[in-house]
Amino acid sequence: MNKNIILKFQIAMKSLKIFLYELFPNLMFEKANYRLEGDCNKCGDCCRFIYCLEPFSKLDFKLMRFFFPKYKRFKIIGEDSAGNLVLACSLIREDGLCPDYKNRPGICRAYPDPKKIYSGGKLYKRCSYKLISEKSFENYIQNSKNTIFKIL
Repeated sequence: MNKNIILKFQIAMKSLKIFLYELFPNLMFEKANYRLEGDCNKCGDCCRFIYCLEPFSKLDFKLMRFFFPKYKRFKIIGEDSAGNLVLACSLIREDGLCPDYKNRPGICRAYPDPKKIYSGGKLYKRCSYKLISEKSFENYIQNSKNTIFKIL
C-alpha cells in the first residue's frame, strides 16, 4: 500500500511540475521573444553536457531508454542547480562530431532549442550560437510597470 501512495504522489508531483511549467509563461504581462543566430562550430559541448528538462527523474530516464533504444547512447552525469538531469552522449568523438549524425535522436536534432534555453538551459561557452532578445530587458520592465498601473 505504501508503494501505491508513493507512486500516486510521484505522479501528482510530475503533473504539478508540468502544469506550473505551462502556466508560468502565461502569467507574464509580455512574453519575451528571442531569435537564434549563428551556426554550429562543431565544438561538441552540446553532446557532452545535455541539460534535460524532460525526463524529470532518473526513473523516467530509464523508462525512456527502455522504450526508445536510441536514447541508450546517453548517460546521466549529474543534475543542474534546478534538479534537472544533465546527460552526456557516449558516441561523441574527440573532434566534437557524431558518428551517428543521420540517426541522432530528437533531443539532438532540436539543439539549440530557444524554448529550453530560456527555460533554464544554457548555451555553452564555446558554442557559436547566440540567443538574441527582440527587446531590451529595460523595455520589458517598463511595459510591465505600465500594464500593472493600468490594472490598478
